[in-house]
Amino acid sequence: MGTDDVGYDVLALLAHGARTTLGVGFLAGSLATLTGLLVGGAAGFWPRLESPLMRLTDLFFAFPRLPLLILMSLYLRPSPLNAVLILALFGWPDTARTLRPLVAALREAGYVRVARSLGAGGAYLLARHVLPQAYPLIATQWTLEVRFALMAGAGLAFLGLTDPSQPDWGLMLFQAFSRDETFLGPYWLWTVLPPALALAITVLGLSLCILGQAERLDPRLGG
Repeated sequence: MGTDDVGYDVLALLAHGARTTLGVGFLAGSLATLTGLLVGGAAGFWPRLESPLMRLTDLFFAFPRLPLLILMSLYLRPSPLNAVLILALFGWPDTARTLRPLVAALREAGYVRVARSLGAGGAYLLARHVLPQAYPLIATQWTLEVRFALMAGAGLAFLGLTDPSQPDWGLMLFQAFSRDETFLGPYWLWTVLPPALALAITVLGLSLCILGQAERLDPRLGG
């Protein structure tokens, strides 16, 4: 891949940028999924918690996510950890809203009622008998959250809102486009295409995983 116009090794930047880009995406997606799992599971299993938790979820849905991500990134110190926390903060409501009705339906299943009659507690029933049955949906939501966090994190880096000392695929694109000669000189081929293709292939792979998991949830989709 050669070097860019200031002499940096593009392959090394791409390899080190993968660690930051994928790390932020997977950590933020996992944290958002875990938070949504706790909120949606509690709201679906305990009816008395359903109203306050779902109103909290609706409150997060009421605000535009991407503008808030940009504003919070402007006011917080740019770092991978802050990027993970910001992305996870606004990513969990989708999982919570999707999981709640499934948990509410599973709590009335016969095997759950039998376990409850034998003295099993609510937290044990939720963790041992209900959530394992929702694994395909949880896996799909996790993949969706990771995909969103990956694209949003790269987008924040492309806007110059992340730590410039941490290599990132979005930051590579930002630095390439910030130079006036990017598309006028010979550097665009190996400064723009490598991070762009890496992002595209990663997002495509996650999308194919989502499609495969959706077919497991509903076999009719595979026909």
